[in-house]
Amino acid sequence: MQLAMTYFYDQCMNNNFFVASSLANDPHTEGMHNAAKIAKLVGINSLIVKPSNTYDDLFDAIKKYQPKYIGLSYRLTPKIGFEQLQNVLHKFVETGLLKTDDDIKISFAGLPETIKIIKENLHLLPFPIELCEPYPEVMDRVVETLDFFDVKEKRNIIESLREEIAPKGIEILNQLADEVIANDEYKNEPPLRIPSIDATNNFMSRIRESDIPVLRSHYGVPAQDIEPTVEGIRMLSEARVIDEISLGSSDLSQRFYGHPEMFENRKNDGGVPYKTKDDLRRLYMASRCGNFPAMKPYCHVVGIVPFIHECLEIGLLRGAHQAIPLFWFNELDGRGPHNVRESIHEHFEAVRTLASLGIPVEMNDPNQWSSRLAHDTLIVTSYALISAVMTMCGVQNMVLQMQFNKPKETGDYADLAKMSAGLDMARKMSNGRTNPANIVIEARTGIESLSPDMNKAKWQLGRSTLMQMMMNPNILHVVSYCEANHAATAEDIIDSSKLVRRAVRIFRKYQAEIMKEMNNPIIVERRKYLIEECSYLLAEIAKLNPIYTEHTTIEQLAKYVADANTLSTAIERKIISAPGIINTKYKGDFITSPTKYGMINLVDDHINKNIISEKDRLVIK
Repeated sequence: MQLAMTYFYDQCMNNNFFVASSLANDPHTEGMHNAAKIAKLVGINSLIVKPSNTYDDLFDAIKKYQPKYIGLSYRLTPKIGFEQLQNVLHKFVETGLLKTDDDIKISFAGLPETIKIIKENLHLLPFPIELCEPYPEVMDRVVETLDFFDVKEKRNIIESLREEIAPKGIEILNQLADEVIANDEYKNEPPLRIPSIDATNNFMSRIRESDIPVLRSHYGVPAQDIEPTVEGIRMLSEARVIDEISLGSSDLSQRFYGHPEMFENRKNDGGVPYKTKDDLRRLYMASRCGNFPAMKPYCHVVGIVPFIHECLEIGLLRGAHQAIPLFWFNELDGRGPHNVRESIHEHFEAVRTLASLGIPVEMNDPNQWSSRLAHDTLIVTSYALISAVMTMCGVQNMVLQMQFNKPKETGDYADLAKMSAGLDMARKMSNGRTNPANIVIEARTGIESLSPDMNKAKWQLGRSTLMQMMMNPNILHVVSYCEANHAATAEDIIDSSKLVRRAVRIFRKYQAEIMKEMNNPIIVERRKYLIEECSYLLAEIAKLNPIYTEHTTIEQLAKYVADANTLSTAIERKIISAPGIINTKYKGDFITSPTKYGMINLVDDHINKNIISEKDRLVIK
């Protein structure tokens, strides 16, 4: 096998290059990262261009690297996706960047409806284009990617990747997932109870009143105005299926809220385009019926604290919690104007403000790191860091979001070990205070793990929910099973909520048997390893703080690592980093890869995959 892999690697070392870019500032880049990993495996170097509203960076990359392979993607609104693809391909020709007879291959990935539109309009495109089909099986995507990169002998490399991409899982979850969706009985789930007045104003009271984990979901229709979202929110509220609506804010709203003139001549996509305080008020008022779900917005990229106060004036955030990033929504990921240091300081201020108002806080950085191919140790460390920050900022109820099946190569045992290790470290960071924060566990399914085949996706969502329940969550984020096929409608969320509730009840029926798996030696040993590695990395981060002194316990590290300047320095020096960061200034110069059971580790290279410890990584660096 080793000789075969070396052959594939050597065979392709011919100066080929792969450049990939999402279009129109679409932040969904995980598929491109997966393609880049396969490219690297077969000896093709690559560059993933950071999301942008312009083509400038993409054009510069093509000029510099003259790639044989170009990957483009857009997983938001289908019609806009086709328009963006058509536009960029014609710009290639108009600018003289590429000729129609150049020896290049161009692929495009998008939602199934986008692919359908492109197929119907291929005659309008100046280049032949390879389309990423909506395959129900993950290995089919691997075959397609290898074909794109002109790999002829694929059998051995596919077998090598199979264990990574489809690792061995917990068998009982497969059986019970069948029961979740059997005969569509989940559709008979009763609506959620109507909460008390106290629960409508206090998120923790709503949790205590609920007989199952409270349910939340993202929702925001990418239209030219807010009307479709207003109607959808009213439908969700009256159906009594969601306890908390996360208002899916458009990129324009996150950047330009309060300045309606900035929305002119800009296409909206990716969420609801609220422009003014009145828009937000109308969205909120639509939720004042049914079970009166709480509502919170996405975090904005600038002016976060004033926006928090404005939301409270309207009614948003009452009885809800709020998500604030630690490291993201700035130059690190290209989703905001601030540099890393400015952004981290603003996020600290926002967390302190929310704490002073008694609003539960979620910092979902572990999910962000998972999207950038971070190794499991960094994910666990991220849980420790956000716990330390929230605790030191005075948060009394901190929400830890655990996104399962992310990346999609992650296996059951790897997920459960990673999440339980992260929870252990978060508790240690919190216990360093006299009044430790209450930890609220939120679990969800990773969108990338869902199949575009609706029946299979229902099964996957049921199975993932069963596994999430093994962490005893207080909140379940309802990810609609349709997300790999199309953006969730209100009807989709209603149906998915019923499916998730059915999975919760089936889990409780078989809870004792399922929970035996938490004592599996694979989980126990992996959790121990991750805690040890995380402890070492935390200590190295703490040493960046000028006031650092030798410590005796992990709990004592919280006051050193929960410092905006210290964390900024850790990012700038790449002590905290990942190979999937698009901004090359902060991109980790190391390799991560799935290994046995879907555990994501630091490795020496894509061929040998010898595991590297944090100590070795930092020494090598």
